Amino acid sequence: MSHEFLLLSLLFLLPGGVIWLARPDLRPLMKRMALASLPFAATERLFYPRYWAPKFVFDLADRIGFGIEDVLFVVGLSGFSSTVYAVVFRRAPVPCAAQGAPRARPWLRAGVVIALALAAAWALVAAGVPVLYAAVAAMTAFAAALVGARRDLLVPALLGALLSAALYLGLCLVFAALVPGVFERTWRPSVLLPGSALFGVPLDEVLYGLGAGFAATVFPAWAFGFRYGRAGSDGD
Repeated sequence: MSHEFLLLSLLFLLPGGVIWLARPDLRPLMKRMALASLPFAATERLFYPRYWAPKFVFDLADRIGFGIEDVLFVVGLSGFSSTVYAVVFRRAPVPCAAQGAPRARPWLRAGVVIALALAAAWALVAAGVPVLYAAVAAMTAFAAALVGARRDLLVPALLGALLSAALYLGLCLVFAALVPGVFERTWRPSVLLPGSALFGVPLDEVLYGLGAGFAATVFPAWAFGFRYGRAGSDGD
């Protein structure tokens, strides 16, 4: 298959689509996270071709540094990584004004954190840190700082990270079954985990799913001032 990344991106949209249909109460969160994820599509210029070398539709990665696939991928990843904890544990966003949750100008606060995380990732790459580990380190570090301000988010963040990593791995396994040998052909050898794989999926990818789940569970709750309460109730 000539456009493996397009297929992977479409696969990553599926869990979010199911959640969108099954949990209408999570749609506002998914919309916010889809919008917040868009700047991360431009980070493809850090990954390609250092980390991998897929073929892009219209060769956009070579032309502008990222492609349509990147937009689909980050939207899909944000959709399930920000909601899988709430789905599995029957939780829902409940507005709160306590526990340090910011109420004023949430998108300004969100934008500042996103900009700082992106700048940190670029700085780490410039300092010689392999790109995937730079991305995971930036996501995790800023999310951990937010957990410091919102201690109630620690358990959801850890569980969200594990669930996101598991779902990320499952999607990669489906991808590998549909396109045999794709990881060997398209991905570069790991720098810190050479030859390490889980059921044939590079551990680097599982690590990325772990970091994304941790950050996506914490970030919107902090930025938009909500906690995870029981679904269908205002209480915890």
